[in-house]
Amino acid sequence: MIKPTSLLRGLKTITDLIRVRNALMSFLGVYVGAILFSLGAPVETGVVIAAAVSAALILGGGNALNDYFDLEIDRVNQPKRPIPSGRIIKSDAFMLSMALFLLGLGTAKSINDSCLAIATVNTLLLVVYAKYSKRMLVLANICISYLVSSVFIFGAASVHPANAPLNPDSIKLALVLTICSFLINASREIIKDVEDVEGDRKAYSRTIPIVFGEDAARKMALICTAAAIAASAIPVLYPTAGFNELIYAIFIIGADAVLIASTRATPAASQRLILLGMTLALLAFLLAAQTPNILTRI
Repeated sequence: MIKPTSLLRGLKTITDLIRVRNALMSFLGVYVGAILFSLGAPVETGVVIAAAVSAALILGGGNALNDYFDLEIDRVNQPKRPIPSGRIIKSDAFMLSMALFLLGLGTAKSINDSCLAIATVNTLLLVVYAKYSKRMLVLANICISYLVSSVFIFGAASVHPANAPLNPDSIKLALVLTICSFLINASREIIKDVEDVEGDRKAYSRTIPIVFGEDAARKMALICTAAAIAASAIPVLYPTAGFNELIYAIFIIGADAVLIASTRATPAASQRLILLGMTLALLAFLLAAQTPNILTRI
């Protein structure tokens, strides 16, 4: 009989390995992408949930596989992670990763062909990233930034009927969110590379701060953050029917303020602030897209 404490430790190990917080963010991202693309039109809740689960499973598989390949680096940079701490062996982490990939792809296939295509491409990119990210220099940051921002495209694809015409307003909002997410994640990944310089150098990695210097890396991260903040103003400057610009502005100003604060923080604190800013930005888009419907019902 399995002891409750052993079961809880095992669950904690798995949630740490797949980065459950990131998986929940991807789940929310798919939902927001679907709501934005629908822009007031009813959506099939079951389909959106299936898409969100698929994205979370595939991301979790990618995180587990990344730890599998980064064991030696994590011994220095992240010794408390499940594999370097000895809580799980490499082969088990690899098997869990493959299982999550297959479950995620199978769920995507049950939605539609577009979702399956996106999920397949993203799975392949996650495998390439996990194995070669420390040798890909700027391409690694571009790859992971696309992967994170693609959850909004995935959410939109899950609710878009085949051969149906596209709504320019829906495309605009979903595109703005995708671009902002891409830029912010690029900034976050560069900051993470700055924080991981010690372990990356020992593994002879080629990351932006190692090749170009830490000061140059911080400037690149700052440029990405500034560009994201500038792009976040588009929904206010170019209003969209069915989208509450006032609600959006209130939350996005808070998100932008947090992102600005992240540029002056230490690498570790900067990552946490960027994550908070991303969460506030998601709420800005979600509430602005939902508020007109709520007011109509009242």
